[in-house]
Amino acid sequence: RRYKKNNFLQMVGRNLKTGDIEKVVKNGEAYLRLTSAGRNRVRRDFPISNLTKRWNKKWIVLVFDISERAKAVRDKLRNKLESIGFGMLQESVWITPLPIGKDVLEFIESIGLSDNVFVMEVSSLPVGDPKLLARRIWRLDKLEENYFKIKNETEMINQLLERYRGREDQREAKTSSSKYSKEKTSSHTYRLQTKKRILKKKLLELFLSLPPLPRELLPKSFRDGFIFRVR
Repeated sequence: RRYKKNNFLQMVGRNLKTGDIEKVVKNGEAYLRLTSAGRNRVRRDFPISNLTKRWNKKWIVLVFDISERAKAVRDKLRNKLESIGFGMLQESVWITPLPIGKDVLEFIESIGLSDNVFVMEVSSLPVGDPKLLARRIWRLDKLEENYFKIKNETEMINQLLERYRGREDQREAKTSSSKYSKEKTSSHTYRLQTKKRILKKKLLELFLSLPPLPRELLPKSFRDGFIFRVR
């Protein structure tokens, strides 16, 4: 819904011409699907790390030298690096623990920046504890703070819901309970359940915002996925 129809149709047309997608008809219905060339392009432009694998203890370091006159190109490159899991060590030095050096090189060549960008793989960085480095570069402290905030709010809501359920059970055992009192309790329960749904959404958004890092570099609360779930 957030895309205009004309923009969508133009994008489809361009990708049909480049051969990245193809149109197929099945049971009288038209479908669009990726071609093998399209899949390769997606893998190159959006490399995805298998986080179940152990980290090889190596870093991909990317250094670029793009003049101020090409600021738009420089900003586009930075946005791209951030979107695929890189973090900024210094203004023109970006790093990632993901084994995507080859993919990044192919991407740099495809956008014509081979003379301005240098990519290397190193076994270690002289910056101290890798976990502390990851916390600083990818702002993991803030993410963890938000995580515990959602966790604590949800636990408090669950306690209140249990309390209201206990009161409702007691009222059901007493025929003298007023209708007004039952409606009041139900409205409280409804508001709390609404808050829980909002917290579920926030937890999902937080999970999706986590940087693609090996488990070893994530805070303990994030390792092996979230231990806590909004129930």
